[in-house]
Amino acid sequence: MINQENSKYDSLNQPVENKQQLAYQQIKQDILNNTYPAGTVMVERKLCEIYNVSRSPIRNALQQLTHEGLLSFVPGKGTVVASFSTDDILEVYDLIELLQDYAIKACINKQNALVVNALEMALNNMKTALEKDDIFHFTRWDQKFHQLLVSYSGNKRLETVYDQLDCQQMLFISTILDDRDLAARSLQEHTQILDAIRNQDSDLAHQTLHQHYQHIKQYYINKLLSRIHI
Repeated sequence: MINQENSKYDSLNQPVENKQQLAYQQIKQDILNNTYPAGTVMVERKLCEIYNVSRSPIRNALQQLTHEGLLSFVPGKGTVVASFSTDDILEVYDLIELLQDYAIKACINKQNALVVNALEMALNNMKTALEKDDIFHFTRWDQKFHQLLVSYSGNKRLETVYDQLDCQQMLFISTILDDRDLAARSLQEHTQILDAIRNQDSDLAHQTLHQHYQHIKQYYINKLLSRIHI
């Protein structure tokens, strides 16, 4: 088993200065791909065997992922893949909405044609993925759409704060990869957001963005209610 896993991570056979970043990137991707489900204990010794690196790159990668909120420390267990309650999810989306609203207004104020072109590219890729029923890549382009807004806002501190929330959001998204109806509604809402930005209508952009995140939060509330059969 370990030999098979090692072949998967051949890219980690790199100079020492690259190993920490490569280990971080691969562990992060495996967490987001649900290779390590919520609650999985991240044992350094085992991870060293899987990724074929020493403890130092693994330890540094785990510390970075803990800082980003993908991992957490549980007394008596150690470092584990983070799990999120519905309240946690709603809090994250409340903050993401605030940051996205700021980013959209900044993009509109800059009147930069490049942001519209970039968003159109992301939206077209969302459409293509949905037509193929490829919800995984749809969600990736959905995230890219919002990341572009933050990037083109020109606020580096905003990018830093948003990146941490975006990492946590990626864990939530891994639970909705079979919901085509949700993706179709999301595509329509992103189209409306882009139209508002293209027309430099900050009020409409705010309204459509708010509606988008209200639907997302209601989706997770409904998932909770269905689990407890209320």
